[in-house]
Amino acid sequence: MTRRSFWLAVLASLAVVLVVRSAFVVDQTEAVIHLRFGQHVRTLDAPGLFFKWPTDSVVRLDRRLQVLQSPPGAAAPREYLTGDATGIGKNVVATTATYWRIDTTHDAALRFFETMGDLDTARARLDDIVVSEFGATLGRTPLGDLVSTDSDAPTWDTFLDGVRERCAARVNEAYGIALVDVRIEHLSFPERNRVNVFERMRAERETIAARQRSEGEREATTIRARSERQRDEILAAAHEEAAQILGGAEAQAARTYAEAYGRDPVFYEFVRTLEAYEKTLDEGTVAVLSSESGFLELLREALGGDADTTTAAPPATDATKNE
Repeated sequence: MTRRSFWLAVLASLAVVLVVRSAFVVDQTEAVIHLRFGQHVRTLDAPGLFFKWPTDSVVRLDRRLQVLQSPPGAAAPREYLTGDATGIGKNVVATTATYWRIDTTHDAALRFFETMGDLDTARARLDDIVVSEFGATLGRTPLGDLVSTDSDAPTWDTFLDGVRERCAARVNEAYGIALVDVRIEHLSFPERNRVNVFERMRAERETIAARQRSEGEREATTIRARSERQRDEILAAAHEEAAQILGGAEAQAARTYAEAYGRDPVFYEFVRTLEAYEKTLDEGTVAVLSSESGFLELLREALGGDADTTTAAPPATDATKNE
């Protein structure tokens, strides 16, 4: 190899090293802080290939969603005081989960790098802030508001939204952290007084249930009384209307009979007698009457006026009518 070839190879190698040390890739899951002699040059949060001076350095920050469990892992849940914790039975133990990420808007990523430096430091500081705010808020909230069945009572969502908003304002402005959400993973009572608390809660719920049953029975009695009154009013009106209709029908019948009698009294008497026979001398009725009975006058006329004739319907077994 000639001297010229040697130096060309050396220059090519230096060029490759220079390119390798100057080029860097920003992944879509990270933000990169570009530094020159320890001073901030730029913040890169868009994925792609970028270049820098070989003497420059870059700091990569994971901007994916992070989950902070407090207390972490298998540690015992923290114990908190509620707003009405005047003695044993009002404390609660809880485990929270905080969802957060590095804020990459404006200078937030640089602020995170300058104040926190790395994720472990950020987790420790964020845990202190969330636990402090969660405990302070819980200390101002009566336990009854958090376990109430009243639809108008504050809910856990409202409680946690307040914690998240106050914590988010603190950590974003000071540390460049975007707080996404705060949730409760576990909530219970301390083991030493759990049974007593549950018994008291059961007694309170039984009292509420008894009061609601009493109110329901009173309402049912009111509804039944109102229904019975309406029924009586409807029946009375119906009876009155029926009596009016019946009276009108009887009056019309009387007028019809009167008109018929006025037109032909003999025929009217004949028809009425036949109707009386039909109603009285039906099958199964035995009638024993005097031959002088006016009731038999039409039959006597039909038989030729024989005064000694005794008329009987076909034998039967029911009631007997005498005149």
